[in-house]
Amino acid sequence: MQVRFRVGLGVAVSALVALTIGAVTWATYLNTRTAIVAETNERVDALLRELAGRVESHLTDAIPAVELSRMLVRDSLVKSDLDALARQFTLVLRNNPSFSWMSYSDQSGDFTGAYRTPAGDLRVSRSTVADGKGELREYTVADNGAWTPSSSQGQYGYDPRRDRFYAPAAAARARVWVGPYVFFDEGVPGITCASPYFGPDGRLRGVFTVDFNLNVLSRFVAALSFGAHGRVFIVTPDGTVVAHPTLRLVEVTGQGAEGRLIKVDNAGDPLLASWFATRKESTIESAAAGAAAHFSFDVGNERYLAGARNVAIDGNVTWLLGAVAPESDFFGLLDRNRRIALLIMTGAIAIGLLATLVMSRRIAAPLGTLSTEMEAIGTFRLDDRPQLATMFREVALMDRSLLTMKRGLRSFSYYVPTDLVRAVLASGQEAKLEGHARQLTVYFSDIAGFTSIAETMAPEELVREMSRYLDEMTRIIGTAGGTIDKFIGDAIMAFWGAPAPTADHAAKACEAAIRCQQRLAALRTSAETPWLARVHARVGIASGDVLVGNVGTPERFNYTVMGDTVNLASRLESLNKQYGTSILVSESTYRAAQAVVLGRPVDIVQVKGKQQGVRIYELLCLASDADDRTRECAALFEEAFTAYVSRDFQSALARFERATHLGSDDRPAQLLGERCRRYVDSPPPPDWDGVYVSTQK
Repeated sequence: MQVRFRVGLGVAVSALVALTIGAVTWATYLNTRTAIVAETNERVDALLRELAGRVESHLTDAIPAVELSRMLVRDSLVKSDLDALARQFTLVLRNNPSFSWMSYSDQSGDFTGAYRTPAGDLRVSRSTVADGKGELREYTVADNGAWTPSSSQGQYGYDPRRDRFYAPAAAARARVWVGPYVFFDEGVPGITCASPYFGPDGRLRGVFTVDFNLNVLSRFVAALSFGAHGRVFIVTPDGTVVAHPTLRLVEVTGQGAEGRLIKVDNAGDPLLASWFATRKESTIESAAAGAAAHFSFDVGNERYLAGARNVAIDGNVTWLLGAVAPESDFFGLLDRNRRIALLIMTGAIAIGLLATLVMSRRIAAPLGTLSTEMEAIGTFRLDDRPQLATMFREVALMDRSLLTMKRGLRSFSYYVPTDLVRAVLASGQEAKLEGHARQLTVYFSDIAGFTSIAETMAPEELVREMSRYLDEMTRIIGTAGGTIDKFIGDAIMAFWGAPAPTADHAAKACEAAIRCQQRLAALRTSAETPWLARVHARVGIASGDVLVGNVGTPERFNYTVMGDTVNLASRLESLNKQYGTSILVSESTYRAAQAVVLGRPVDIVQVKGKQQGVRIYELLCLASDADDRTRECAALFEEAFTAYVSRDFQSALARFERATHLGSDDRPAQLLGERCRRYVDSPPPPDWDGVYVSTQK
């Protein structure tokens, strides 16, 4: 049976339009939904990872503070002078705004502490216990350090030995975290870092503590956004609420054990309760510590997306970080678009049927044009032209696809590297001169004394040997995920975190630097590369915000990074000459990478072109390769540098001299030790902040 062309084409086109639009709509819906779920999960991962980092950073600041105080007592610096110990506590509180209390309780029940009032004032609190009676004296600490009596109380009933932190610290014989619980007097939620102090005879002498007000964490989570109606919170494994954006955490206030924090089951938040129950019932309970898990649950008629992550604090405290938001926050627009697409499909079928019957004869001309265009592409003639004026959706779609293909192929001529060209073609967009701000880690390396080495070699030999050296170094950098920016003679510039984002870019860069130095050391002893026996490389690494992207001219692009972080990395590479070091990194880099590398502070330097000082660190080795001697040297240098910036030059000098004995040629220790000698004889001005101004590039 035969039908007329217009009728047959109209029916066929209408059916094809219906199937095509329906299939595209459904596939797009599924793919978009999958992408939204994946993006939401990534958002949850990033959100909880950020929260975990802030929680760890917030709490672990207590560790060096409490250990330093214990060291001062151990070294007899303040053993017989509790006023000096209290002054140390006030100094620590001034430098750590997140601390609420810092104290020392001895075995006789005496208590010495300092705390921050709600108004921000610092006070010293001293209490004693004798014959079952107690006495409390408090002093207000002025900005200049002077003490003014503020209150006293007889018959004071506080005995720190009965407080909840004392017995666990004594029993553990090591640093412990106690809480969360309601603080004794303030009626606020808190957690305590407690560290016992034992005398040379092994007997307990007392316990040091640092207290945190957990309301700070509630302000943290309140500032985090997850969807339009979502929330982020922190709970303990037994269901105690640690941080919540809207809830009051203290259920019952009062002194001693009278205070009580809210639990998940009585918090009055059904989303929190459902999140906690679903997490317990699901298989994510067995997920590895620190790994984020994703799940969903229903409350009423609403579906919710959720995530959970464990964060471990100093070994004995584990908290659960959670995020939950209604699914409609993410899928509402998708559902509306699906309904709109269905309406468009219905209208398109009707209009397509009528239009096809009327305009079928006019379809041949644009198809002929498209055929000619396809032949031109086959011969790589890629001249641009305006889009075809056609009323047919299919023809317009084919035309747009052809124009997109031509733009992608034209972009091919802008790039030589194959992988970048493939990425441009896969994006479906034409390459453009543009950049984006992003946090990266930038790496500079240079060969010391390369000019004098090059003068002893023939040009052909120099090119061949340099190629061998650069190949060895770039292979290590590439294996670590780095992007080679450029070679500048013997220098290498690379960066981590782009084009593909990398969460641990600082750690990867530091590990690559150490492995490059290890490989170069092996090559110096190799019979195959005798010229490298004289070669030593210097490396500078900095992390921070940079501008990354395509720069150059409309005819030639270069994918590179620019900004202060790049300049800082370059300056750090040069500073190695002054300090006799091989690898110098910025403080932000070291803090982000210290889980995988071992280093030590070297100085606070204001490099040329910068207005502020930057604390710099020397990388010593990978953390997994560190031996006891290296760790001892690093710890000793940390103590010495802390004393140095605290203007305790005599103590710093003693430690720097000891560090010099540990290392046969420790230039940083010698340099800083010489400064300490000068400052002992001629102290720096009161506004001295430890910054050394470098005038060299």
